[in-house]
Amino acid sequence: MKLSSTIVALSLAASNVSGFAPISARRSIATQRQMFSGAGEAAPKEDDEGQLAEMEKVAKAMGMSLEEYQLGMNARVRMETDINDLRVTGGDPSKGVSVERDGNSPPRHLVITVTDDGKALGKEALEKELVGALKDAGEKSKEGRQEAQKKMMQFIAEQMKGMA
Repeated sequence: MKLSSTIVALSLAASNVSGFAPISARRSIATQRQMFSGAGEAAPKEDDEGQLAEMEKVAKAMGMSLEEYQLGMNARVRMETDINDLRVTGGDPSKGVSVERDGNSPPRHLVITVTDDGKALGKEALEKELVGALKDAGEKSKEGRQEAQKKMMQFIAEQMKGMA
């Protein structure tokens, strides 16, 4: 339990050093999206000059325009959503062992299913099947993360063409 909370704390701390990390918490207000800018959730509210100034400051420090910075933040949010929504399965349900997980590492969504057929395999065989299912799902999750990253890069390339 202590190790688990330490891992969570470290992953949260590591996420704060990301280059395109949003300045403030993610909001779900539909009216804040700008229709043509490509900024999406990265767009500051019109009446929040403090947030706009902070975003300009961070963008300048990174050698980017505000629009490029907003595009990067929006692309990051889209990629995170794709990874969170990803569901992959590993294992062989016919042997009684299967694993479902999302694209995060470590996973936020993890469902391990062991049926009576799996239990009937015995302890050692069940452990072997479970380890195999976890590895299989982990590999598929890694592939899904890579696809989400490719999709993010394509999105940025397409949006940058529109900015030029």
